[in-house]
Amino acid sequence: MKNDGELLMESIIAEKIIVNAIETTKPTWSTWGVHWNELNDVFLYRAYDQLGFDDWIFASVLKKNNLLSIEKIGSILDHGNFERKYDREIAGSLTGPLYILMKKGVFGEEGINFYKSVNEFAGRKGAAFWKLLWQMLICCNYLKNNYKGDLGYYLKVKYAEYKDLSNISDNEFLSMSNEEWTDFKESTNPWNELYGVGLNVFDYIMGDVEELEFVKISYKLDSANKRFLTVTGIFNCLPHELEYKEVINYLEQLNLPYTLREINKGLYAYCSKLGCDKYCFCRNPDKCVECNVNDICKKEFHKYS
Repeated sequence: MKNDGELLMESIIAEKIIVNAIETTKPTWSTWGVHWNELNDVFLYRAYDQLGFDDWIFASVLKKNNLLSIEKIGSILDHGNFERKYDREIAGSLTGPLYILMKKGVFGEEGINFYKSVNEFAGRKGAAFWKLLWQMLICCNYLKNNYKGDLGYYLKVKYAEYKDLSNISDNEFLSMSNEEWTDFKESTNPWNELYGVGLNVFDYIMGDVEELEFVKISYKLDSANKRFLTVTGIFNCLPHELEYKEVINYLEQLNLPYTLREINKGLYAYCSKLGCDKYCFCRNPDKCVECNVNDICKKEFHKYS
């Protein structure tokens, strides 16, 4: 997608549309903050919340079954010798060999509880459900065996290696500037070792940790944000043509009294399917008539037909 005048809405109009979304949804997104000492749980709630899989619901089931732990989930594959790559014949259903062995107790109590969690899960599963579960198992096993089952420890090790330091404290990591974090991300792509996690999801995992200075610049270009930016006409293109850096560059040059992460959360809440009980304005043309700025929005719902 080319970022030129023909593809972008006039800034003053875009600002009004975006501010309305953020202010309308603030009572919701302002409650999403998490803490550094909760990062491992945040990982399990968010890392595989992709492709129609309600990972956040699945993580709640894991918690109910005493399995909301990178360490515990990571121990499951210690009981076998598996290739890293997903094999649908082995791990593609509850009747596949992997889950049958879990049910029988071959992978210990944690394997039994993982099987129970998958069996009890009633959220959206998505086309890639079984592959995402496999990626979770592999990634947790990797973090357990190499980084103490601790995502925060993993990040500190990676940053220390990048800076050629022997180690780094929590306080030093938490006080990292936006510029330092951006340089670290762009130079090392720290999500690469987190199987199944890409840049957008990595930013989503880190984006609400209140103690982190650099989260102010995090942004996940998820389907809800894409919907908002295209249906409103802020970007005159199809959703699949939106590019991360061009969206970020455009939002940063607007005169908005919010951080990128606050914008990200506000637009997500305004357009997400999960917010349809309160918002959902850019998802439903009937709901659109209740939006405070529908007179200046382009209402291009056809781009999602």
